Amino acid sequence: MKKYIYILIFIPFLFISCDYTPIYSDKNDYNFKIEKIEFNGDAEINNLIDKKLKKYKKTLSDKKFSIFASTSYAKISQSKNLSGKTTNFMVTIKANFKIKREDKIKTFIFKEEFLIKNFSNKFEENNFEKIKKENSIDLIISKLIVQLSRM
Repeated sequence: MKKYIYILIFIPFLFISCDYTPIYSDKNDYNFKIEKIEFNGDAEINNLIDKKLKKYKKTLSDKKFSIFASTSYAKISQSKNLSGKTTNFMVTIKANFKIKREDKIKTFIFKEEFLIKNFSNKFEENNFEKIKKENSIDLIISKLIVQLSRM
């Protein structure tokens, strides 16, 4: 009987004292602020980048950046079968960032490439391509954030 009482007392302390926080939580540990972003190029890629960088516009910091982004998106036939129908596409996303801080300007160029099979169902192909685009933009943004935090 005493054993059950000890267990009933001990288990709540286990759950209360557990301070679990996810590794990639929404903590903003970056010491910079993005004041202004200007875009040129592919509108869909620009919208994704703007959405990802929005949280860095709201921070308070003395280290302020202005960004000019030029993006491009290309979907090129990579391989064809014997009848001449495309079987694989090479998708290339290129982002050129000009970062201005005070009077200094730095340029960063990021490029992501991936292959997509030509699906018979175009709806599935477009959804798969959209997911791959978002993942590539996430990689580009994380590389940009690393560079901004180093500056």
